[in-house]
Amino acid sequence: MLLSFVFLLAHALLAAGTGDLVPPPSDLQRTAGTIQPLGASEPPTTEVRPGEPAPNFSYQSSEGRWRRLRDLTDKGAVLLVFAPREHTLARLEREREDLLKLGVITLAVLDVRSSAARSLVRRLDLDYMVLADPRCVLASQFNVVDPITQTAVPAWFVIDRRNKVRGLQRGSLPLVGYPALAAQALALPLPGSVIPSAK
Repeated sequence: MLLSFVFLLAHALLAAGTGDLVPPPSDLQRTAGTIQPLGASEPPTTEVRPGEPAPNFSYQSSEGRWRRLRDLTDKGAVLLVFAPREHTLARLEREREDLLKLGVITLAVLDVRSSAARSLVRRLDLDYMVLADPRCVLASQFNVVDPITQTAVPAWFVIDRRNKVRGLQRGSLPLVGYPALAAQALALPLPGSVIPSAK
């Protein structure tokens, strides 16, 4: 059984090996590709608690290469948001730059078909990564599937560069801004905040 994802890569990439953000080129084009899990080698469903490794799920990029979550966390922390509604997707777009300043890559997972995800990304003009997970394969790995409806429930995870879960919440999405949430989970100061000097 094949699962298709849509992978939309935009400004959230970091320079390979340097840890610096890649400035977004002015003519950057969104590209879509078919993404499929690796079947038996996919991580099993686990509870996923803070401090534990995140399931190292796989996807096929728009260039046709197989990638894993680890390929993203090698370049920066990841904010993984499941089942966001349109207003949350728009909010993530507004806060994307502040997240990038923290070294955090945004990744939204939608339990819709690839075509619906593509349409939503175009309509909302999103410039971060979006995966379509219509059969909740990825949501299952992070234990965010409602047992009755078999759909993904809203949830967020902050995953650090060592692939460890540093913060999470299942069942709802935060009321506070995502940069503040990511900074708190990663024990980082917010961009622009003043750090008091030692006396």
